[in-house]
Amino acid sequence: MEAWTPDTLKEHLDKGDAVFLKLWKKGCGICKLSNSATDRMEKENTHQLIFAKINVDDYPEMLEVAGTKALPAFFVFADKQKKGLYTGFKGLDALKEFVDSSMAS
Repeated sequence: MEAWTPDTLKEHLDKGDAVFLKLWKKGCGICKLSNSATDRMEKENTHQLIFAKINVDDYPEMLEVAGTKALPAFFVFADKQKKGLYTGFKGLDALKEFVDSSMAS
C-alpha cells in the first residue's frame, strides 16, 4: 500500500480513479493489526482499486476532512465521490464486505 499525501489523493480523485484509502496513526495497535488484511485485499484487488494510506500524524487535517477521529478509517472513492466510510477493524471479511457494498452503490 503506497503512502500518499493529501495532494496525491486529490489528484487521483480529480481523475475519477477508484481508490481504497486507509487513514492511520503511529502507535495505533488496531491500525497495525489491519495491515495484513489490507495487504491481502490489495493482492486480490477484485474491484481494481488503487490502494493508498495517509498517516494522520503527518497530515492531522485529514481527520477533519474525513469527519471522524476513529482510526483506522477506511474509505472507498470512485467516480469522483466518496462511496463509503468504515472505521475500526473487525476482520478481513467485514472489510471486504464494506468494499463490496461501497462499490455496489
